[in-house]
Amino acid sequence: MKQSKYNFFYDFPEQEEKKLAYNALTNSLALMDHEHYKQYNDFISDNIPINDEKFIDDLKMGGYIIEDEMDELKLLELQLFQNRFNRSVLGLTIAVTADCNFRCTYCYEKNSIENTKMNHEVQDNIIQLIKDQAQGLKVLAVTWYGGEPLLMIDVIRSLSERIQKICEENKITYFAYMVTNGYLLTRTIALEFKDKLKIQGMQITLDGPEDIHNKRRPLMGGQGTFQKILNNLKENIDVLPSVSIRINTDIDNQDRISEVFQVLKDNDLADKVNVYLGHVEALNDGYVTCKCLTPEGFSQAYYDFMRENKLDIKKLYPKRFTNYCGADAVNSFVVGADGNLYKCWNDIGIQEKLIGKLPMEGIVDNFKLYSDYLLYDPTKDERCIECKLLPVCMGGCPNRRLLGVENCNHTKYVLEEYLQACAHSIIEERMR
Repeated sequence: MKQSKYNFFYDFPEQEEKKLAYNALTNSLALMDHEHYKQYNDFISDNIPINDEKFIDDLKMGGYIIEDEMDELKLLELQLFQNRFNRSVLGLTIAVTADCNFRCTYCYEKNSIENTKMNHEVQDNIIQLIKDQAQGLKVLAVTWYGGEPLLMIDVIRSLSERIQKICEENKITYFAYMVTNGYLLTRTIALEFKDKLKIQGMQITLDGPEDIHNKRRPLMGGQGTFQKILNNLKENIDVLPSVSIRINTDIDNQDRISEVFQVLKDNDLADKVNVYLGHVEALNDGYVTCKCLTPEGFSQAYYDFMRENKLDIKKLYPKRFTNYCGADAVNSFVVGADGNLYKCWNDIGIQEKLIGKLPMEGIVDNFKLYSDYLLYDPTKDERCIECKLLPVCMGGCPNRRLLGVENCNHTKYVLEEYLQACAHSIIEERMR
């Protein structure tokens, strides 16, 4: 037996007689008393046998010790390509329009906003793409996107009906999600989400209290949007699917993000939505770098936000990745309103980031970009190969990697604090 490459051990101040043990490959978290920790260290450093069979079994179960012949990098590589080239799942992010009723200050699509609406030909091509794959599909996941998708709710209604019919006929599990600014979320539309449109989740952004939000996310005419969004949430939360409130965070609003949670509490929404932070980045010349938090700064802001507002800290527990996202999955595409195809939604509207156009025929147009997304292997990357957090990062965001900017998982900057807080939360729950 040998130790895993991906072990972390930390002090646990609340119980000084114990160590906190974490393994990034199995995502296991455990408390280990000092006597067992000494036995583990003696085994690893001096090859002194461990005589406690239960302890050995616990170490194996958590992945802290592994068989001598196990190559963990090879295992990660295998899992990566198994998932990356899985064609039983089709992921489509569908931008039904390139238009938007907002003019957000940091928007990475601001330079490509135009009055492009998805016509019937593009809709038919999307349906044909799904039909062509239907026989081998087990899961179809659609994200309705824009611009602002609710500007084209009729297109969403029409496509949803046709897509659901294909899924029913072919016994395909269907998932749908929507990213919307929430301004046009009327009661009529809200009532359709779960039953007719089969949308299981949605994201709406609030960037601070009213004065902050309205400066950052105004209508195209400059008018504020905060109260309208808040009222839409209050009036419709009873019929909406799972709602995530995203707070896009940078230097300008980092000191006031907790006020968003207080507003939600004051309006009886805090326990009915999931609140999380988004890292504002200077993508596609849409924002200035000096206003963006560093990855370390954002990680600390996120941790402080969760603790200050007594939110479930376990939501920050590291998550295992195989491939990172749809951008590095072979059967995932972003469809622009004009039928153009991309691998990442950050690429929408950028001509040199096109990989093709519907209908799909043969090899993609931009093969270099396509292969850069799909053939990258972090288990061969000198920057990643020795990183103990590789299993919960897998090279980080593919888009950021291609842009040549820092793309490590933010977990690494405050891992000890995250794990200690998670362990404390778990212990508290068990004591209740």
